[in-house]
Amino acid sequence: MSLLRAQISRIAGMRWTSAPAFVLGAALLLGGCSPSYDWREIRAEDDHYLAMMPGKPDALTLPIDLAGMKVSMTMRGARVGDVAFTVAATVLPEDSPTARQQAIDGMRTAMLRNIAGREVAAEAVAVPVVDAIGQATGSAPGWRMEAAGTAAGNEVGMHALFAAREDRAWQAVVVGPAPDREQARTFLDGFRITR
Repeated sequence: MSLLRAQISRIAGMRWTSAPAFVLGAALLLGGCSPSYDWREIRAEDDHYLAMMPGKPDALTLPIDLAGMKVSMTMRGARVGDVAFTVAATVLPEDSPTARQQAIDGMRTAMLRNIAGREVAAEAVAVPVVDAIGQATGSAPGWRMEAAGTAAGNEVGMHALFAAREDRAWQAVVVGPAPDREQARTFLDGFRITR
C-alpha cells in the first residue's frame, strides 16, 4: 500500500491527508484504460448507494481528514481513456446538519483546490433516495458542480455531485481532459442513495 500511496501523492501532487487529493490521485490510478463506455449499475451495499459506472470499478479505502473530521473514505472508480469516474463515500462522526454541511462544503472546496480550479456552474440539487428495489422514497440535499482547472500540469474539467444524508456523505466525480458532458450526465444522474 505504501507504493500506491507514493504513486497517488506523486501524481496528484497533493498532501496525502487531504481527502480530495486522495480521491483525485486514486482516480488517476484506479481502473484500466477502456476504449469505450460499458455502462453498468453497481450497488455499494455498505456505502448505501447505487451508481452507474462506465466500466468495472476498482475500490480503495483509506483514512482521511475531511474538513477537520477524521474518517475513512471508500472510493470506487473506473476510467475511460484519460477520464476518471469515481464515487467516494464516508461515514461521518455524527448525524447532524452541521456535520453534513461541513462534509459537503469540505469535499466541494477541496476538489476545486486539487485542480487549482474555478467553478463554471453550481446548483443545489435533490439527490434521489431509493429502497432496496430501486424505487424512489425521497431525496437528500446536495450540490452539483462543473469546474475547470489543471492537474499534473494539464487542463482538466470536472463534473461533480456532493450529497449527505444522516451520518453519511458521498461525492461522485468525473475528472479529466475535456470530459464528455453527456457521459458525465449519465454518471451523475445514475447516482442514488439507498436506505
